Formats: sequence, C-alpha cells, structure tokens
Amino acid sequence: MAHDPIKCVEQVPIFKGAPRSVIEALAKVSVHQKKINNGQMIYSPGDPNDRLMIVDSGRVRVFSYADDDRERTLYMLRSRDVDLTGALFTSHQHHNFAQAAEPTEICYLKQDAFKDVLKKYPEMALSLVDILGERLTSLEQRDVTDTLLTSKERLYNYLLELQGQFNSSNFKLPVTKKDLASYLGITPETLSRQLKLLVAENKIKLDKREFTIL
Repeated sequence: MAHDPIKCVEQVPIFKGAPRSVIEALAKVSVHQKKINNGQMIYSPGDPNDRLMIVDSGRVRVFSYADDDRERTLYMLRSRDVDLTGALFTSHQHHNFAQAAEPTEICYLKQDAFKDVLKKYPEMALSLVDILGERLTSLEQRDVTDTLLTSKERLYNYLLELQGQFNSSNFKLPVTKKDLASYLGITPETLSRQLKLLVAENKIKLDKREFTIL
C-alpha cells in the first residue's frame, strides 16, 4: 500500500481532530519513510531529542541499561506507533537507546518545523493544551494502577492490550519473551511462572509465542 503523508500525520494522537489545513501543513514539513536497517541505531543517549517519530512499518526497540549494566527493554514500537511527542515542545537529549528490531521505515516531524506551523495556526495551540492535559491525566492514572498490580496482572493487562491492537483474540507475541520480561520489570523465570498460572486459570492458551485470549 502506498504511503499517505496525510494519513501518517493524522494518526498522531495529538493531531486527531485538527483542521485539514493544519494536517496538510504538517505533512508537508514532515520527513516520510526513512529506511532503517535491522539492528541499526536510531538514537542513543546524548543525541538531540528534537523530533516526533512515527513507525510506518517494522519494529523499534527502546532500551536502556540498569545500574548493574543489564540491558532492559523499556518498550517496543510497532507499525503505526508514535513516539517522542514531547520532543515537539521541549529541547533536551535522549537518555535511552532506540534500535530497529527488523527492517523499518520511520517518519518524523522536527520541533522547529512543527513550531513554524503552529505560528501560522495559533488556534491549534489551544486544542493541543486540552489534548495533552487529557493524556497526562491518563498516564498518571495508569502509573498508579500499574504500581498496585501484581506481575501476573501486569502481564495479563499487556496481553489484553495486544488483543486490542491486533483486533483479535489470537495473535503472535511481537517481542521475545526475554524482552517482555524486561518490559514488565520481572525475570524471565517469573514471566514463565505467570504464563503457566494464566494458562492454568484458563485465561489464555499458549503455544510458544502464539497466544489466545479466552
């Protein structure tokens, strides 16, 4: 399917509902479908964090290193995922690593180009304040909820999120189990135990990386 710059920009959560003229202006100043090879680094700590990133196809792994020098996967980005929204508003450096987990195409919008468009359409600024406020409230509530959940509950919630993303009760885990354990902040051994418990409770079926939500 041919890449559509307009639809690419429209999928960014903070731009949803924006006037067509704004979307078209943002699409024109965005960079579309930059090809990234499997294993290639997209950014590293110390690099300028000055652009919003959209994964058009492929997968991106964002990771860091803990105090004991163990690598920890923070999250995975898949096709249509958006990252670094905050980079449109503030200038700072990256603290994490991002690496293509397979051949990937990304689109991005630089902060200076975004601000130039915003100057031409000041009414968009007010809409962004409301949207960002709602997102911050949602993230704060999610952080509190995640803190109170057990590792099994966090795992099950993650699987339910994947069910929604894939729009199917049957799906293949888009990351390795090692990366999933790292993302959830648990050991691979704990992940294995919690998966067995979910199977025993008849909440999921599992065949290697193939999951079915029951």
